[in-house]
Amino acid sequence: MKKKILISAYAISPVRGSEYGAAWNTVTHLASQHELWVLYGMSDDHMGDTQTLKKYIQDTPLPSVTFIEVKGGRLANSINLLNKIGLGWFFYFAYYLWQKRALKAAREVLNTVDIDVVHQLGPIGFREPGFLKQLNKPIVWGPIGGMNIISRELLKDKPFLTRLKFSVKNAINHYQLNYSKRIKEAFSDADVLIAATAAGQQTIQEKFGAESYYLPEQGIITNTFLDETKFEHVKQQVQLVWSGSLIERKNLDMCLDALAGIKHPNWMLHILGTGPLALKMRQKADRLKLTNHIIWHGHIPRKEAVRVMAGSHLHMITSMAEDNPAVIFEALTYGVPTLTIDHCGMGNVICDNCGFKVPLETYDAMVNNMTDVLNDLLKNPGKLLALAQTTLQCADEHSWYKRLSKLNSMYSQAILAHGRRFNSSSSTLVQTSLTA
Repeated sequence: MKKKILISAYAISPVRGSEYGAAWNTVTHLASQHELWVLYGMSDDHMGDTQTLKKYIQDTPLPSVTFIEVKGGRLANSINLLNKIGLGWFFYFAYYLWQKRALKAAREVLNTVDIDVVHQLGPIGFREPGFLKQLNKPIVWGPIGGMNIISRELLKDKPFLTRLKFSVKNAINHYQLNYSKRIKEAFSDADVLIAATAAGQQTIQEKFGAESYYLPEQGIITNTFLDETKFEHVKQQVQLVWSGSLIERKNLDMCLDALAGIKHPNWMLHILGTGPLALKMRQKADRLKLTNHIIWHGHIPRKEAVRVMAGSHLHMITSMAEDNPAVIFEALTYGVPTLTIDHCGMGNVICDNCGFKVPLETYDAMVNNMTDVLNDLLKNPGKLLALAQTTLQCADEHSWYKRLSKLNSMYSQAILAHGRRFNSSSSTLVQTSLTA
């Protein structure tokens, strides 16, 4: 049944990936079946930067979507200046104020529209749940992420500032998940909760005693396709691909360490992305004598990056912390299996039919296990064709056809749950008045 849905999606863009793209894909697919009102705060780099989305809406309007820009206000914008210069934690103070304004904008919508359900969509982090529960409408919150505690083994031998940064983040996560009254109330007040990972589901149950659905924030956004011609020369050279920003969290170090133990020469690694660690990573590759086996593509247009991904035989991801990176689903889209650590969203999405997972153990054990997988594949590259075919089958599980069905079920569940809450509250009030 067609519904009127109010969505809060602070960061949303038709041309960006990550959370921007996840929100955009959710909105555009929901718009095929429902009428939407979308509150947003940025489509570009920072709060208030909305030029890209406004131009897109002007050139390509979506008939069933009303986009409502929510400005941060003078105080929020002033605080966010600190975020712009690299003091990222100040963003949350500015974002808190933005959420206050989002509530005001939402109330203005409700003055003229009988909204059926409210969806607190993004960003996916749990730290700032917003204030839309005050609308007294059925509310869905999620996918919710950011609750993971980073393993100390993955921080081993990292620079002091990196270890300090993630140790502080771990401590803040622990405090907020255990002692924040506002966050606890948000988990209690939502009619339906969506966890971005299975570990997140477990955390929500353990910390807040609440049930949640599991649904990654990302999905398959184009038709799946497998170029089987790339296997004609797979015995001569296996094409590996690693994609991401060259920053500590993405942990290219581990990928290079695993490759250093390879016994076979028939491989080439394509690295997509750049970042502050680019020179350091090139120097490490040189020390490990890997230079002749690596192509550093840097930051290239998306069309070219997709061509590299689609032409690869195996995708590697070695991140220390993620929820569900878009690159996992891009690999699935083109039948490219993934080698990953068995943690975060990757551990849920990847299975034996679409890749390889090494247990989260000591750093050396993880590196050795990855090397073993690579050595086996390089010795027997024929395995990769069969795995590519089953990878496409796994991709279907994350199609938007199935995701829409799940979201529609969640919206209906939220409306029912909200009705039960309302009736229960009304009954309690009646009983109280009768006994007073």
